[in-house]
Amino acid sequence: MEWMDILGYAASVLVAVSLTMSSIVKLRVLNLIGAVVFAIYGWLVGAHPVLVVNGFIAVVNVAYLLRMRRLEDTFELLEISRADNAYLGRFLDFHAGDIARFFPCFERRSLEGATIVFILRNMLPVGLVVCRRDGDDVVIGLDYVIPSYRDLQCARFFYRDRRADYLDGGLRQYTAHAAGEEHRRYLETMGFRPDAQRGEGFYSLGLTG
Repeated sequence: MEWMDILGYAASVLVAVSLTMSSIVKLRVLNLIGAVVFAIYGWLVGAHPVLVVNGFIAVVNVAYLLRMRRLEDTFELLEISRADNAYLGRFLDFHAGDIARFFPCFERRSLEGATIVFILRNMLPVGLVVCRRDGDDVVIGLDYVIPSYRDLQCARFFYRDRRADYLDGGLRQYTAHAAGEEHRRYLETMGFRPDAQRGEGFYSLGLTG
């Protein structure tokens, strides 16, 4: 197999993988790279239709990425006062499989007496946080964002926006139990660190940090 064939296969793989991305930004970026590699391949082998089409796809991806960068998202938090809220129930039902993947121990009964907050992004309810006070800690029982918005911006907004209120209430840190390896990596990315006092699998993030 010649190296140009390898280049063509690599471009195909990049384009194919891009279509599996749940994040629109990741999809565009990976598709852009694949289109550029395909355009180079088309130029090297003299396949001008491949060069032209993928050059056009690359330009379209760049245009959309620049447009998305210019658009500033707005975030809000919407607290739900009742655990039997109809929309909350529909949201949990619709995303039940995905929630179970990341939070296999989450149960509906944990909603009773908890603080329930929807994260709105451009007025769309894309995230849900369920937490409760335990001593000086805010214990996070659920921190879920729908697949197409998992770029950490929703989580950063929640943890930053609520920080002042919790500090005023005498709380000192967020605490969460890692439900799996992927969740652990997410917590560490958000700044959580192992909490030896709470035990194995627990991570904490100081409110003043």
